[in-house]
Amino acid sequence: MGKKQVQLIDSLSFYEKAINGQADENSFRYEIMQPMEKMWQYLNAPLLPKTPGGYDVVMASEMMGMWTPRKSVDLIADQISELKATKIFEEYQAVIDTGIARFENIGYEIPLKEFVLNILLADPENKIVMASEGYSGFGGIPGYMILIVFPNDYNRTRLKSALAHEFNHNIRFTYAPFNHGDVSVEEYLVIEGLAEVFAESLFGIEQRGPWVQDYDEEELAYSIEVIKDGRKGRGFEEVAAYMYGDEVAREQGYAPVGLSRNAGYTIGYHIVKEYLKNSGATIEEATLSPSEIIISGSHVFD
Repeated sequence: MGKKQVQLIDSLSFYEKAINGQADENSFRYEIMQPMEKMWQYLNAPLLPKTPGGYDVVMASEMMGMWTPRKSVDLIADQISELKATKIFEEYQAVIDTGIARFENIGYEIPLKEFVLNILLADPENKIVMASEGYSGFGGIPGYMILIVFPNDYNRTRLKSALAHEFNHNIRFTYAPFNHGDVSVEEYLVIEGLAEVFAESLFGIEQRGPWVQDYDEEELAYSIEVIKDGRKGRGFEEVAAYMYGDEVAREQGYAPVGLSRNAGYTIGYHIVKEYLKNSGATIEEATLSPSEIIISGSHVFD
């Protein structure tokens, strides 16, 4: 099997230029985002807006919670050294190599030659990212991964786990491609549950992300019932309310459904854990299994 390449985009040099007044919107577009242009094409975000002030990679990046040069550099100036200190720039290769090996060991030939990774500073004024302990990621397009981080005491040790989570998305979507406009609540539960259980299998439960909540039995049972009723809903607007909970749903303009923050991530995690326990499958095997098999085999909605 041919060795997979990992291209790390040099975001640190870009940030150093930014604090010295030598980076602008176009630097962001072409130095930081152009290496991921194919990803952005899938997401219908052009490098340059088609009309002045129109939708482009800069606007899309801001919506995802990244800092861009359209905002004051003072927001991130102190965070560049903090980002370096997390060690993720030295450790990313081992995380991805380990993930690749785990899937190759079960005989899966990953249909990608290269992974492109971007590790970026978050915008501290983005409420959604900051509410997730200052970090998030994106791995929805196979071959491309983004970590978005505003370093703090909580997340600085969890970036390897977050990268493993996004790596699992990359692999899952080589098996079952992601359709943003037609994904079901049920499918999204499985997608996120697989990713977090995979990360946990590599780095332990203590490195689990904040998107999996420690519900008591009553809230767990209540959340399962609400999601059970809505699990066949399709399309990201429908999915978002169930996955993120009412607070984020309102923030993003979606209709709340009566759930706590990150309820869908939490129930998805429990679905995958129950499926693995009941089936004896490994997390790698589950990642390459149909969502309906995982849902039915978990018995969470029985």
